[in-house]
Amino acid sequence: MSAKHYLDPQNAAFAEASSKEPLPHVLGYVKAHEAMEELQSQEPASDIDTKIIQVPFEDVSTKVVIFRPKSASGPCPIVYYTHGGGWILGSPKSFAPLMEDLVRQTGAAVVFPDYSLAPGKQYPFQFEQTYAVLDHFVCEGNKYNLLTDRVVLAGDSVGGHFVIGLMQMSLERNLSTNIVQLVIFNPVTDTHMKMPSYEIYKDAPLLTAGDMDWMINACLPNKKDRENARTSPLSFASDDVLAKFPPTIIVLSDVDPLLDEGRAFGHRLQKAGVDCAIIKAEGQMHAHFVVITLRNNATARAIVELSALKIRRALAPLKSS
Repeated sequence: MSAKHYLDPQNAAFAEASSKEPLPHVLGYVKAHEAMEELQSQEPASDIDTKIIQVPFEDVSTKVVIFRPKSASGPCPIVYYTHGGGWILGSPKSFAPLMEDLVRQTGAAVVFPDYSLAPGKQYPFQFEQTYAVLDHFVCEGNKYNLLTDRVVLAGDSVGGHFVIGLMQMSLERNLSTNIVQLVIFNPVTDTHMKMPSYEIYKDAPLLTAGDMDWMINACLPNKKDRENARTSPLSFASDDVLAKFPPTIIVLSDVDPLLDEGRAFGHRLQKAGVDCAIIKAEGQMHAHFVVITLRNNATARAIVELSALKIRRALAPLKSS
């Protein structure tokens, strides 16, 4: 990566150290997943309860982790979080520190579906799977001591891709709840074309253009499947549908192949009349707020705090008239 692309000291040090490691698409699916698990290894937080349940869907049983504040005395509102990892690398263990922070700072429960990874499952399976889990919790949330009248959808990278798809599916299928806020970090918004940041940051740390090509091919091997509103909402979602999106915050990393497509999607939402904030994190690489060795720097902390504030306000009890 060119030296002209500024990374703050913590990100620069991580980039230097990781430059000596093989890239995920060189490691392959299994070893790349293991490397991410090792990078994110951390003891569970003592102030957060976790519960694992199984939600059947088609031929799989989807593991879902519910993160909840131990101090909660009653039912909690829901943040439904779909993780990144390029369709093929994520896991509850890798994202637990971020989930714990969101629980701690919002008072909500985070519902985290451990969806089936590619290439074992491919489009449209994960979209349907994550929607089925969302629908299950909306309909059965009282069984898990959860409030279901309002829900926040959140996710990063391909998880942000799923958030956009889930919002469209919720509108199409009349999901029986009110989605009140979207929180989207570094989203994939187009799988059928590449914007200039793919070339500018093709060798960016943590996520290269080559990694993205590998991951898209794993989940969407049929190129025609990349040409629809679900897989490429930037290009194919209609203005009429986007205009129905709830308030949204899109957080982008400064040094990231996905920068331009995330920004362009935010512009589309704004032009459609959505209350959409677009924030670029200066000097940060992809997933800087997730990686344990990066997430305690000033920018990452501020991003999580701002996101938690938006979630907390969206889920605050409604005032009686």
